[in-house]
Amino acid sequence: MIKTTKSVGEVIGKAFISYIITNADDLVILMNFFTEASLDDSPLKVHHIFIGQYLGFIIILGISLIGYGISTTSIPVEILGFLGFVPIILGIKDTIKVIIKLCGKSKIDINEIIPSDEISIVELETIRCRDDYNGQLTFEFPIGSESKINDTSSMIQCKQKFLILLNRFANIQMLKVACITLANSGDNVSIYTPLFSEASAWQIIVYIGIFLGLVFVWLIFCYFFINFRPIRKIAQKYAFYIVPIVFIGIGIYIIISSKCFPWLIRAIRTKNFKNG
Repeated sequence: MIKTTKSVGEVIGKAFISYIITNADDLVILMNFFTEASLDDSPLKVHHIFIGQYLGFIIILGISLIGYGISTTSIPVEILGFLGFVPIILGIKDTIKVIIKLCGKSKIDINEIIPSDEISIVELETIRCRDDYNGQLTFEFPIGSESKINDTSSMIQCKQKFLILLNRFANIQMLKVACITLANSGDNVSIYTPLFSEASAWQIIVYIGIFLGLVFVWLIFCYFFINFRPIRKIAQKYAFYIVPIVFIGIGIYIIISSKCFPWLIRAIRTKNFKNG
């Protein structure tokens, strides 16, 4: 495709317009995520949303660049619409929790049966050192003090820190955010691919830089909007009931707007799963 000559101002303006057009609906999704994160017992945290959103959007850019490098018709963007079942499943799961709560069938808190306090590996190791075949103590040492097994405890601490770090950057909640972001990316890919195809290398770099910057703007706006005190109070009060419904609505919207099922029917009839 012939590369068009544009000024820096035109490239920047086109980047802003393209992002706003393709990500306006993401505001609703992000607000729903931050509403869920506002709940005290929610496993979804703010940093999960930030990292997951960037991860999903980077994958979107990668798919668009692959389409630009091959051809604009090599990747059927409709197939991404099937990921819309992810928020639907999550919404149904949370809806079941709401129904159980409203029916009053769940009267026992799981935390009353299984302690929620974290038990450090060092504490377990202490108990292990105190056990003996005769039931007598061979030796004991207070937790946190110097012991005769410094090498072992250091190794355990290193493993513990590694697992904590791995859990922070490979969390299922981050993958949930990234997956839903990717599911809602059909219009992004269909617009970004031809946009990259007609741009030169420096223009593509400008596009990507502005897109990544606007992702941060979207996140910050939604975060402060939901955490505005009056809105936060409402969100915390009704989030448990609203979030599942919104997730189901988002999933249905993604499936309908992506036209994934009409594409699948055409692909089956024509036996052409590349272009449908």
